[in-house]
Amino acid sequence: MATVKEITDQLQGGKWKFLVFFAAVIVVIMIIMDGFVSIPAGHVGVVFDLGRGVLEDELGEGLHLKVPFWQDVTVLDARTQEYTMSIAPGEGAIMSDDSIESRSKDGQVVWVDATILFHIDATQADNIKSQLGTELDYYTKIIRPKAREVVRSVVARYNSLDLVSELRPDIVKDMYEELKNDYGVHDILLEEVMLRNVTYSVDFANAIEQKEVARQQIKTAEYQKDQAEQFKQKKIIEAEADAASITLKGDALRNNPEVIQLEFVNKLSPNVSWGILPDSITPFFNVPGL
Repeated sequence: MATVKEITDQLQGGKWKFLVFFAAVIVVIMIIMDGFVSIPAGHVGVVFDLGRGVLEDELGEGLHLKVPFWQDVTVLDARTQEYTMSIAPGEGAIMSDDSIESRSKDGQVVWVDATILFHIDATQADNIKSQLGTELDYYTKIIRPKAREVVRSVVARYNSLDLVSELRPDIVKDMYEELKNDYGVHDILLEEVMLRNVTYSVDFANAIEQKEVARQQIKTAEYQKDQAEQFKQKKIIEAEADAASITLKGDALRNNPEVIQLEFVNKLSPNVSWGILPDSITPFFNVPGL
């Protein structure tokens, strides 16, 4: 018959076996879970191997196997991304005054709000991971500083009012071409540059407004002058037409005296009948009828 000590030893031995088994199961589960990685749609995975470093072959969308605890996968977004720099509080990647302060060719200080649309070259994601790191890294190392540098450089080639004139598309095109090259060196593909807002200093903005008011006043004065000139020409034409009409009428009366008699008859009462007779004919009147 087993003693109490033997029974206790058996129970403790069973307990330890259970704990060891439970721990082994947990380890196996962790190994299995760490051996799988899922890449979401529109993303790409970059594998870092403890022995070989960043691997060249990226992982596409879907479920993949990796060596548990030996390989680590960084998932990068390969879709269109935007980076906004704005003067408006709470707008843009940096939620404060992040507008690009620039100086134009004519020496004016302007603040430019811009949005950059881009995406990474998914086939070069391993280079991006090696050179730049994560998404946050290439935002702060490449996207923002290069955009601000190029915007300032291009604005310096134009006068301040060119930014809101018909030259604006040319300015945006210059920015796009320069940024495209700068980003391309780092395997980042530029899609679009958008100038969203241009803000001038208060004094310069007031000067622009006053100039515009003066220009509108000049346009109004010129319009009024044109209207007066047209009215004058109209009166001259009407007077010339009246004079020509009087001249023609006078000539007709001189050449045809009977017309005077006809005009006289037309002015009489409609109940009185008249006729124009040759000089050799004596008119007869119906006295009772009159």
